[in-house]
Amino acid sequence: MRIAVGQDALPMIAGMALVVDAATPYPVALHGRDTAGRTKQAVLRSKALLDAAKQADAAFVHISSFTTLPRPNPSALSQIGQGVLRGMHDYFDVKQRVEDSVRRALNQGLRGCILNPATCFGPYDLKPKEQAFVPMLLGGQVRGLVRHDLNVVDVRDVADIVLACAAQGFPHVQVPVFGHTVSLRDLATQICAITGAAPPRLEVPSLMGLAGLYWMETAFALTGRQSPWPSLPMMLVSASYAATPTAQQIDLHPNLRPLPLTLQDAVQWYQQVGAV
Repeated sequence: MRIAVGQDALPMIAGMALVVDAATPYPVALHGRDTAGRTKQAVLRSKALLDAAKQADAAFVHISSFTTLPRPNPSALSQIGQGVLRGMHDYFDVKQRVEDSVRRALNQGLRGCILNPATCFGPYDLKPKEQAFVPMLLGGQVRGLVRHDLNVVDVRDVADIVLACAAQGFPHVQVPVFGHTVSLRDLATQICAITGAAPPRLEVPSLMGLAGLYWMETAFALTGRQSPWPSLPMMLVSASYAATPTAQQIDLHPNLRPLPLTLQDAVQWYQQVGAV
């Protein structure tokens, strides 16, 4: 739920047993204005929600990001690359700062937990279609793909884990949530097969694809315009990695939805809302 910061949050939360924050505002554009101010605003928003939940004696679940998790068995080169990536866009700083503020509140006695899901797919996406992979892919706006594996989880599996955490009294402070590891090429092919669309033929190394979008977005910014192809989605693909469900996740929700079902339901959702 989207709530204004300050005391405006309290009346909306009063009487609730559980508050789920899955809407941390973050910048999409690479070169936006007042980046420090936007980060501060996101942290203040989080603090207002946390304070309101505490006053209402409600539990609090924060849906964070896989990007704040330490990578398993990283090589030195991988660590350098991820460090550079995190410094390229304010998204990563916002996610880390907000998660840190939630963790402090949990350590101070607030009931709840932090979930760190992999890349989410499925129905109920409310993003503008210009920022959603499936509508852009099926609409022919994704001109090429990068060679990279990513982990995909159904948004409904994430919701099931939230409910399981609450039902079990929040047995874990933090729960990484992973689903199915798939290459971006295979993912795009499966999505396109649902409607009969042709998947993009062009495929390039992930670093080349990211560099191209980064410099394109920078060039647009220099002319005072926003790029129609922001580089953030490619950064998130580059930050993704192969993974399997953790012990905490399996304990809470042992059975994941099959990836084909997730993609089928995602396409149907976008069709229902007129995005494809």
